[in-house]
Amino acid sequence: MILIHLEEEMSRLEYERDEIVAVLKDLGEEIRRLKAQIEDGAEVSKTETGKLMSDVRYWMRASHETEAQIANVRRKQKGLAGDWALDLDRARDEIGCRMARLRRCCGAGRLPE
Repeated sequence: MILIHLEEEMSRLEYERDEIVAVLKDLGEEIRRLKAQIEDGAEVSKTETGKLMSDVRYWMRASHETEAQIANVRRKQKGLAGDWALDLDRARDEIGCRMARLRRCCGAGRLPE
């Protein structure tokens, strides 16, 4: 069944997102540590700094991709396709309101309920 598949996919993606968040927190701590070293006047290796920033870029990209996948799964769970969806409940309500105005304007009984 497709719904079960989507739920499993969502669980996997949410777990992946949590792992990415943990890695990014660790990288943030490393950045703060390097910043403190620089503020204390200690020399910081350009290689270490470059590797850290490269890691941050990689994990941020992974985070964005995972969030996009989560959004796609949520859209599939709601039965949405493409960039838009039709809210049938709202459309029905709006049509009902328009029909009620027409009945008042044109006289009751001329338009079917």
